[in-house]
Amino acid sequence: MPKIVNADDRRELVADAVFEVIYRQGLAQTSLRNVAERAGLALGSVRHYFENQAELMEFAFRVNSERIHLRALDRLEDLEQSALPQDAGALVEKCAVVLEELLPLDARSNAEAVVRTEFMLAARTDVGLRDAAQDDYRATGAVVGRVVLQLLESGLMAGAPEPVDVAERLIAVLDGLGLRMVLQPGWAGPEQGRATLRRHLRALLAA
Repeated sequence: MPKIVNADDRRELVADAVFEVIYRQGLAQTSLRNVAERAGLALGSVRHYFENQAELMEFAFRVNSERIHLRALDRLEDLEQSALPQDAGALVEKCAVVLEELLPLDARSNAEAVVRTEFMLAARTDVGLRDAAQDDYRATGAVVGRVVLQLLESGLMAGAPEPVDVAERLIAVLDGLGLRMVLQPGWAGPEQGRATLRRHLRALLAA
């Protein structure tokens, strides 16, 4: 009997090959031929699942984004389903655990962040990637927004903050940390990233 191939699994296998090519050689080298070689597939097999390179790139971008945000959402559910601590330090830690999923803090998340950065830069001029980039931003905004709601519900936030403003500043911190950690890992390592995130969260809370 011929071997039954799961189309979704095969498409993700090809997406993984895209990520490896981008991480090692850059987005410019993600030709169908290079991706097929990295995946250990014939070029015709890749074309069976993706009509062209543009379709493959958008799919891979969305897979990359989904993997990052699903892990953050899993952490977020744990935060939302448990009682909010009334100690500022404990609350900062619980929120930081969620937001850390959006930072390149280990080998896997660093590789994902490198790939995400390359896609985001390409989306500036590539119309085919633009919608995927916007969806990625929305997904990050949704995670951060829900964390901000938890901070507000705790009653520990300083003053009368505007939720959208708090979320925008927190996203800016995450974006800046992520980019710096990808581009300047010698200056901005995981421990610095964790510490900076926690300092920002603590600054949002009342003394």
